[in-house]
Amino acid sequence: FSFVSLIGDHRLALLLSQLVGSQSIRELLTMQLVDWHQLQANSFIQDERLRIFALLAGKPVWQVSEERQINVCSQLDWKRSLAVHLWYLLPPTASISRALSMYEEAFQNSSEAESYACSPLPSYLEGSGCVIEEEKNSQRPLQDVCFHLLKLYSDRHYDLNQLLEPRSVTADPLDYRLSWHLWEVLRALNYTHLSDQCEGVLQASFAGQLESEGLWEWAIFVFLHIDNSSVRENAVRELLTRHCQLLETPESWAKETFLTQKLCVPAEWINEAKAVRAHMESDKHLEALYLFKAGHWNRCHKLIIRHLASDAIINENYDYLKGFLEDLAPPERSSLIQDWETSGLVYLDYIRVMEMLHQIQQMDCSVYEMEQLHTKVTSLCNRIQQIQCYNAKDRLAQSGKPPSFPCFLPACFLSL
Repeated sequence: FSFVSLIGDHRLALLLSQLVGSQSIRELLTMQLVDWHQLQANSFIQDERLRIFALLAGKPVWQVSEERQINVCSQLDWKRSLAVHLWYLLPPTASISRALSMYEEAFQNSSEAESYACSPLPSYLEGSGCVIEEEKNSQRPLQDVCFHLLKLYSDRHYDLNQLLEPRSVTADPLDYRLSWHLWEVLRALNYTHLSDQCEGVLQASFAGQLESEGLWEWAIFVFLHIDNSSVRENAVRELLTRHCQLLETPESWAKETFLTQKLCVPAEWINEAKAVRAHMESDKHLEALYLFKAGHWNRCHKLIIRHLASDAIINENYDYLKGFLEDLAPPERSSLIQDWETSGLVYLDYIRVMEMLHQIQQMDCSVYEMEQLHTKVTSLCNRIQQIQCYNAKDRLAQSGKPPSFPCFLPACFLSL
């Protein structure tokens, strides 16, 4: 309006000031266009001026002659074409939904001559003039995410699968960054009609994208948004199993702190993943340690009895074995352990008796204390003979060849 006034075209400026006027203004301008056409005065008027008059008259296309046509949406991108329909071609009271519907008719007509507006292509395809179908067997053309959002605004039950398609935003069909964040925003606004399959693909694809970039801790953040608790837990545990390392570094410590403190991932899940890693690397000591930290008392006890206890007894590494067994001994833990009374507790009692013998040898004890010890030793020898042997080391520890064998205890007692 200001530009037209500056160049002295006051009549056009007066018309522009009535853009949002009543329908009668449009009817009068339409009559003017008809008069020019009948008088063949169109040939003496510039296309730009005719386009302005057609726009003011609410005519998206004006046929000047058989060879000449005025299109108010020519050389406009889809957003401006939509704005033309909303602001100029429809009444001021028209809704966005109505403008969107009219704009769709403008680019969806089968005949190229009838289509006067460009399709709502994604920004990376604008100006190319191409139309890409989402799938080979699909008749739906690829469209901009902003257009899909407007469709969702008009129809709350609009297909979210089209809206969240990565190619509606980026040329990379495997880039799910904006799609995932957009889905979380829509879900927070109670748009929840995306199918479970599509949601699963979206979650897994973005998590895989982050994982491939080395951001596996953020992939866990993505998985934590899964609604189904069992699916969520399995996905997080699998990811932890793939990436948790036994060697602690400042980087791994920082990531674990982020997981436990920021994302509230249970520390037991991390320790269980490390136990799996230790098992893969055949490190029984660390496997037992992380099984204990993960709260798997029964599995930890089973591993200690089958792989660690005999070595500790043969090498007289009592403190190491005692540390595990005493931590498993509290009733709230030992009550959940299979064969605790006949396996783990026997080893623990043996170590305690050995410590008592060592103390007795260092100091004088009363006859009563020695009689108590004799009773414990006799009972312990019988219990040890009942321990199941799984390999040659177990038989060696039970055979009495090492000087620490339990049946050697009565001889030590008699030497006192």
